Amino acid sequence: MNSLKRDARSFDVVLFVLVIIASAFGLLMIGSTTGMGEGNVSGTFINQLVFVVTGIAVMLLAAFVNFETICKFYLPIYGVNIVFLIVVLLMPADSNNVNRWLGVPIGDTMLGIQPSEFAKIFMIIFLAAIINKFRHDINKLWVVGIVAATTSIVVALIFAQPSYSASMVPLAIMVAMLFTGGLKWRYFIIAAAIIVPLGLFIFIELHAETPLILNDLFEPWQINRIMTFLYPEEGSALLYQNERALDALNSGLLTGRGLFSNTRVPEASNDFIFSIIGAELGFLGSMAVLAVILVIVIRCFMIAHRSQVFLGKLLATGVGAAIAFQTFAHVGVNTFMLPNTGINLPFISSGGSSAWVFMAMIGLVLNVGMTREYSMFESFV
Repeated sequence: MNSLKRDARSFDVVLFVLVIIASAFGLLMIGSTTGMGEGNVSGTFINQLVFVVTGIAVMLLAAFVNFETICKFYLPIYGVNIVFLIVVLLMPADSNNVNRWLGVPIGDTMLGIQPSEFAKIFMIIFLAAIINKFRHDINKLWVVGIVAATTSIVVALIFAQPSYSASMVPLAIMVAMLFTGGLKWRYFIIAAAIIVPLGLFIFIELHAETPLILNDLFEPWQINRIMTFLYPEEGSALLYQNERALDALNSGLLTGRGLFSNTRVPEASNDFIFSIIGAELGFLGSMAVLAVILVIVIRCFMIAHRSQVFLGKLLATGVGAAIAFQTFAHVGVNTFMLPNTGINLPFISSGGSSAWVFMAMIGLVLNVGMTREYSMFESFV
């Protein structure tokens, strides 16, 4: 009879240190974007510092709590996820006509949390538990249907905020975890056979004088943003952020203009922080940051590969996929390879919810790395 045993000697110090380094660098860049070089310590910097410090505690807590126990509550976790995502849609929209934050009163202050950020770790736990539970039936259509349907609900609710890039993260997590769970290639081929014609249909609809369904699915400003991405016009107001980001990236050349060089880019501390890194640290600095994140992702997948516990293997895979996809999306937006939908860079961008969530994710991965199956007869061998 086997049970799980946690061995602290297997704690991945390299992964832990890399996350601390990335988060500390993120604080430095947030300070640079908010005027620290001019002697100003902004509220954004202070808030992020608090969330990073407390996030380290969250990471260590997640590293030493039994992840099997956490995953036993996968249904309530999914329920809380759905409730949060519905409640945020019922809140008044902000000045940008989006519903992404919930205000939580703490004393005399109001703490803003983003349910779409917490949805990432909630879905990792939920999908890991579901796939683990039905691992022997993973290639049965009803199991795939349950996984796809429950994920699609979350995607639709995040999409409705609207938060397009964030809505794609649960899909990336689902695909990676299904692959790790042993789903046969035919399902991925079938999905591609549906998605490719659908993408072609939407492209045709965008160019039609009287679209069949596109106007029912998207608001006019959303369609304009897509068309602007496909056919950019210099000077367009919709391209202002992208043009500023590209100008900043180009200005950095190989080694950058130096920290605190007062680069002006909208949403510089969050959605476009990679462009600030490029401007101030150049191509070499940008590649160094991406290299650190790449090593973090690789170590997540290495821990998943080595794990003796199938549930842990799924958890670590989901975390690696979330970090990899979100980094790709952030850099893609900053380099105008993808439409400007707004998504932060893991561990680097400002955002308290994001800091807590990604550190909690890494805590789960560290947990998996320290956990192995232990036989009750092992001590007699």
